[in-house]
Amino acid sequence: MHLTNAPIRIAVAGGNYSGLSAMRELYLQLLATGPDYDGTKQAPLNPNVKITLIDRRDGFVHYLGMTRGLCQSDYGNKLWVPYSSMPWLLHPSISVKKGIVSRIASRHIELVDTSDRVEFDYLVVALGLSRTAPIGVAASTRDEYLRDMDRQRALIGNAQSVVVVGGGAVGTELAADIKSEFPKKEVTLIHSHSLPIPGPLFTSEFRHSVASVLQALGVKTIFGERVVDESSANSNEIDAIPVKHGDILPELVDSVKCNATLTMSSGLKVYGDVVFNCLGAKTKASLIDLPSSSDEPVFSPNGIRVNESMQVDDPSYSHIFAAGDISNKDVLKFAGPATSGGRIAASNIARLISVPSGETPVLGAPKRKIRGDKNGTGKPEYGSIKLVLGERHAVIQKGAEIVPTETAIHMMSPDIKLGKATRTLYIGTFPTHGK
Repeated sequence: MHLTNAPIRIAVAGGNYSGLSAMRELYLQLLATGPDYDGTKQAPLNPNVKITLIDRRDGFVHYLGMTRGLCQSDYGNKLWVPYSSMPWLLHPSISVKKGIVSRIASRHIELVDTSDRVEFDYLVVALGLSRTAPIGVAASTRDEYLRDMDRQRALIGNAQSVVVVGGGAVGTELAADIKSEFPKKEVTLIHSHSLPIPGPLFTSEFRHSVASVLQALGVKTIFGERVVDESSANSNEIDAIPVKHGDILPELVDSVKCNATLTMSSGLKVYGDVVFNCLGAKTKASLIDLPSSSDEPVFSPNGIRVNESMQVDDPSYSHIFAAGDISNKDVLKFAGPATSGGRIAASNIARLISVPSGETPVLGAPKRKIRGDKNGTGKPEYGSIKLVLGERHAVIQKGAEIVPTETAIHMMSPDIKLGKATRTLYIGTFPTHGK
């Protein structure tokens, strides 16, 4: 890379699995390039690049463990890792900007409550999806996070009956974790489909296995019913529960109800001391202001359209990449593909920057593909998923095959991959090549 009059500006919008993976790869490929770099100290300054991470939070959140963290405080409090504990993010060529993205244009990012803009030459969009509590963490600092987790644990701990609405992966894991940790509580899972974990990527055998484990745990399941009305006898009950860290966030109140009676489509009424709504995620299409150069919009129903190299699939935006849940690369929005996508996007940016003038770089692409359509053989192409249902049960689907339940739990990480996730953050140290 040749010295330039002005540094090349690279922005990463969003942190967590995809955004931090991109930041780590940019560090390794654009900063830690000297032959004597071994990960024991900070990489030297590179005046040719300026890398900015924009995140509404001041740390990483291990979302995979959130439902367990709601039931076990020691574990849950470890799920937030502050950026300040990652010294490599303090590199002089890197800046971390805490803010909420309000608009992404072709060459700049706008933030809420400020006129400041973040200009960029290259961008990785890693904003994920909007999720409500308990999985969608509304907190922006670790103190806020601990406060909210304490409050939700207090709600669960004081309740005799807990209702979870929504039988996707989050809802089923939450119901299973609560029932496993508090076996004497009445836990009910309501789902509008006939079986949990809907979608064409999952086999009937897998979904039946999930239902069987839930019922064996003692979770009451109400399938094929939709909630049509919800009333709360005491909307102030949440505020009455004592916690350590102050008031609850408005986003949490919207997704958690106390002393609520739910009316089903059949007329059945279900009461819960606490009701958690786990009804999926919303896209962030409104933030993306990238006019399409064709009849096909840049933002598809499943996310930003990207090509095999994770670039926005529009010739006008070859300098913009999207990875993780906000891209349409994967039908299943999982941490693994998000991490891989962020790494590939950053690696491709490094290749575009470093290629000699006049040459065209060969860009990388994910090896793993997950799709929800037909694969050309006339048979459905099933996805792979590992569902952790409490500490002693798991259901795993690999393609069209189901791993026996007695074997599945031994294939799971006891800490739900928290240790693996934190190792990749390089807490107190620096990234190394080849790991």
